[in-house]
Amino acid sequence: MKVIRNLKTPTSGLAEYLKAVGDEANWDEFRSHNSGASYRELREALTQNQRGICAYCEMVIDKWRRQVEHVIPQSDSENGRLKTTDIANMVACCTGGTTPDGDDSYRRPVRYNMSCGQAKGNQIDEDFIDPRTLPAMPSLVRVLDDGRIEADETACQSAKFHFDSVTRTIDILNLNAERLRLNREKWWNGLEEETAQIEETDNPDIVKTWIRSLLTPDKNNRLIPLFTTTRSYFAPLGEVILAEEPQEWI
Repeated sequence: MKVIRNLKTPTSGLAEYLKAVGDEANWDEFRSHNSGASYRELREALTQNQRGICAYCEMVIDKWRRQVEHVIPQSDSENGRLKTTDIANMVACCTGGTTPDGDDSYRRPVRYNMSCGQAKGNQIDEDFIDPRTLPAMPSLVRVLDDGRIEADETACQSAKFHFDSVTRTIDILNLNAERLRLNREKWWNGLEEETAQIEETDNPDIVKTWIRSLLTPDKNNRLIPLFTTTRSYFAPLGEVILAEEPQEWI
């Protein structure tokens, strides 16, 4: 779980829809607006804005496994309806382990392996942290070598975030679902193997260049998935690289 950028202005299709209907804006109606093209445009813009990874679990969100997630759920009696078509309430999210693709993004029983928006559902919890409000540095969470993700108490204190709120957010999103834990553990183990090979060059510059390539966007402006796992593995050198200006990884 890392800080992500906020898409500051509505996409053209959403703006056109809002202008046409005004206060009568409705999410379900918007999704079917223009035969769904406006929704797909919005979903793509949010995905690009997040550099291709889920706002919550950091897995790749391809065209088959992505959706628009409302941070404040539509069921919220006070703000849900007002925020349903507000770009400031939207992020791009994976389908939370509910799309059976026969790969590491799906695991039975689905009920216990759902994550992200699917796990969050309509929960309204004052401790839930919008990923767009997280600090860039330090990371408030860390990944362990067995793939578990947990709140970092020292970092939370430093950034003045409540440790319990970060822990609660992890729980709400079920970010320690077994399929996600296994994916992070597998990625960690892969990094260990690659590190051993790279370090054989005995060239610090090569090592640093390699780490930078894993933590910053590629030529297509995409981040490698499981960003926080990589970040945790390479700490503290990873933090030095991430602190370099401009911080394009955000």
